[in-house]
Amino acid sequence: MRTPDTGPVSHSRRALLGGVAGLAVNQTLPSTALAAPSSAPLSVLTRNLYLGVDLSKLFDATSMNDVRHIAGEMLDEIRAHPYEARVDAIAAEIETSQPDVVGVQEAAHLRVQTESDFSESPIPNASTTVVDLLDLLASALDDRGLSYDVAAETVTTDIEVPADDDGGTTDVRLTDRTALLVRSDLETTGSRSETFDNALRYRVQGATVAIQRGFCQVDLSLDGADVAVASAHLESADDDTRLDQAEELRDELPTDRPVVLAGDLNSGPGGPTAAYDLLTESFADPASDSESDAADPTCCQASDLRNETSDLSRRVDHVLSRGDVDPTGVQRVGADPDSRVTTAVDGESVELWPADHAGVVASFAVPTPTPTPTATPTETATETERQEEEDSANLPLYGTVAGVGSAALAALVWYRKRA
Repeated sequence: MRTPDTGPVSHSRRALLGGVAGLAVNQTLPSTALAAPSSAPLSVLTRNLYLGVDLSKLFDATSMNDVRHIAGEMLDEIRAHPYEARVDAIAAEIETSQPDVVGVQEAAHLRVQTESDFSESPIPNASTTVVDLLDLLASALDDRGLSYDVAAETVTTDIEVPADDDGGTTDVRLTDRTALLVRSDLETTGSRSETFDNALRYRVQGATVAIQRGFCQVDLSLDGADVAVASAHLESADDDTRLDQAEELRDELPTDRPVVLAGDLNSGPGGPTAAYDLLTESFADPASDSESDAADPTCCQASDLRNETSDLSRRVDHVLSRGDVDPTGVQRVGADPDSRVTTAVDGESVELWPADHAGVVASFAVPTPTPTPTATPTETATETERQEEEDSANLPLYGTVAGVGSAALAALVWYRKRA
């Protein structure tokens, strides 16, 4: 049998024996609590609200009389359109899906000026509201007890034209917007609104009209994690302009934090894909790998929204992500025939789709900072335990000390004193 070393006990042995004595008496060791990696949930809905009339007719006008006639017909359609019923159906979708952020496109604000001054001052200045889709949506959400704030909005196209109206001429102003509504209890840290440098331009009776598009962004802090959410609308009528806008959008969105991009990109499976392909080189599309109907078409129903069978044929509405964020689910909304709303138009009961597009809602897990480790406190040793620890430090160390109890140490102390 090997004779144990009875030389001086080192400082490290003293500390080790003290730790063993503490373990024997208190059954605890000083330790550090390391938190498991954590994440915060984030869900984002994209929804094109749709004005409800076909604006492209204006660009077919061959005279100012044509402009006034076409604009007058459009104004009549807008005045008779059941916006409240449609917007309430979208608010019901939001109530069901409970997104944290809602990105909207074509959040139109239509205003009139009954004493036309277009011939002297064609700059948009009409101020009497006929319909404001963003205000209607905010009110419909509030009526349902849902608390959202308009955290960012971008005014894109803002044009005014004269319209035939009740035997006279009324100026009609259309202001198009892209916006973000954020749940009121979320922390926002910043926002921005941008229009794209590239825009499609039309000549209307000697004047150039720019159809502007753009995006807005809001910055959120989710349990200490910074994330940006954007709502964007790309050009629908020209492939090259749309691709240029997609490149601007890709380069303008942040690269120093996760980004969720919601929008009507007018590009994707089933239609022109160049802009979608460019964006998905750096953005992930959770719908492309989904087993739900999220990869099904989102555009477009008939312009009057009265078609019974869905006309959706291409997927142009997307919720994409870039950076350190993990998709956890995605689905379409407003695409099922049950989504149609029954309402009265000119005394006739009709069924309408909520918009000409379906929506997409996607959920994500955003990694959050790991809390600073904290030491687990130990119980304060009694005077007897401290004396026992001091005495035991003078004992020889026999191999491993794991599992040595206080009774054994006490016996060794007694034996040492007796010797």
